[in-house]
Amino acid sequence: MTDEELIAYLERDQLVADKEHPVPRAPLSANATRALWALRIFVLVVSAMVIYTFAAQL
Repeated sequence: MTDEELIAYLERDQLVADKEHPVPRAPLSANATRALWALRIFVLVVSAMVIYTFAAQL
């Protein structure tokens, strides 16, 4: 049986108790970490551009 099949048989309180355990962070390579930081910076820059454009049109 897979984990998904076993989870289907749990009662509600057992499922909640099982889901309360935190999941550890996945180990990422240096390139993946850099890519995620670049994505965060990109999102911030684009967000600032959208806010500026919206405010400039008021």
